[in-house]
Amino acid sequence: MNRDAISPHLTVREIVDSVPNAGRIFSILGINYCCGYERSLADGARQAGLQADEVLDLLSDRLASLAENRTTRWTEVSLTDVADYVVEYHHRRARRDLIHLILLAAEVASAHASRHPEIWELQDELERLSRDLIPHMRREEQYLFPYIRSMESETGPDQTLIFPLFGTIEYPLQAVKHDHNEDLSHLARIRHFADSLAIPSRTCGRLDTLCDLIAAFELELQQHIRLENDVLFPRAIEVERSSAQRR
Repeated sequence: MNRDAISPHLTVREIVDSVPNAGRIFSILGINYCCGYERSLADGARQAGLQADEVLDLLSDRLASLAENRTTRWTEVSLTDVADYVVEYHHRRARRDLIHLILLAAEVASAHASRHPEIWELQDELERLSRDLIPHMRREEQYLFPYIRSMESETGPDQTLIFPLFGTIEYPLQAVKHDHNEDLSHLARIRHFADSLAIPSRTCGRLDTLCDLIAAFELELQQHIRLENDVLFPRAIEVERSSAQRR
């Protein structure tokens, strides 16, 4: 099947059977392609908490429009704008880059693992990061960010969007920040393995590309986490507290 012919109406089965790496991509994204084999791509994406257009871009190996605005003063824009930017820029980019890294690492491992067995460890660590980071971003998109956006409504934060046990946003944010620390730990281990491959005698272009992509991904994920931890979350806590004082 021509990648440009993929549509949200095709079944998961049709795509897995005809598009190279589709099963691998679905697995990374958390789209079930074993049970519910006959569901449409649109349904599979929705159940995984993703937009069908993003999955289509990933399957078609298209780069979605990810224009970054580095001049934005994040303390001067709405919480909704910050949350939307995190999702549309950082989350989409993270999913795209993880897929590229994992698929490329598998190719490199098949060619060079006999001389550089640490590539297997690098590949395993990338997959561990994806298993943690992709569901983490999905939870933010489905629960945390909608609650943060609701803070700017006229009626104040919508308490039905978070578990009543939490009481305030500070408690779930503790878990989110713990996840961020775990992600950075994965990243440090990935960097360690990548550095061991960065040797002068290396002549494989795919190996060069893999190490370059890891370096770029490391910087991107650090910026992503910093925007959430240092800007979005402190501002959300402040707005929630102010709203509670007015009630």
